[in-house]
Amino acid sequence: MKILSLALLFLIFALDCSAQSVADAARQERERQKSLRSTVTFTGVAASTAVTTSGTAPSTAVRPFELKDNNGHDEKYWRNRFDEARAELKRAQDRIQVLDAKVKDLNTEYLTRSDIYDREDRLRPQITENQRQLDEARKDVEKGNQKISDLEDELRKAGGPAGWAR
Repeated sequence: MKILSLALLFLIFALDCSAQSVADAARQERERQKSLRSTVTFTGVAASTAVTTSGTAPSTAVRPFELKDNNGHDEKYWRNRFDEARAELKRAQDRIQVLDAKVKDLNTEYLTRSDIYDREDRLRPQITENQRQLDEARKDVEKGNQKISDLEDELRKAGGPAGWAR
């Protein structure tokens, strides 16, 4: 029993010591990296270099590479254009659903309501107007689909990746 408790005590002590040494090693590595930061200066035509050690990061920040098409537009530009075109198409499709339901409802009312004396004079103009609006909405959907297709062609001609259209 004594041996087991003594072994357990040594194990706890060893774990405690290793945790401290890992933390110390990490702290030392951070300080080493700070001391190694240096800037390279090119002077003159002969490109002689002077290495200076400083505690701060270099003043010139490295910017990540930004992919652009042949016209100088980036992914954000194209995604915004496609999002706007898709939103316009979605509004036209929603308008078709609303107008279609309204035309069906008016046709049902025209056929089933016998309590209106001159239902043809009252309901037929409403049906005709809603049908005209429905036809316009269908044309808007066709225009929206064509606009998206034209944008895809424009993106392809500009040399942008096809993934920007998604």
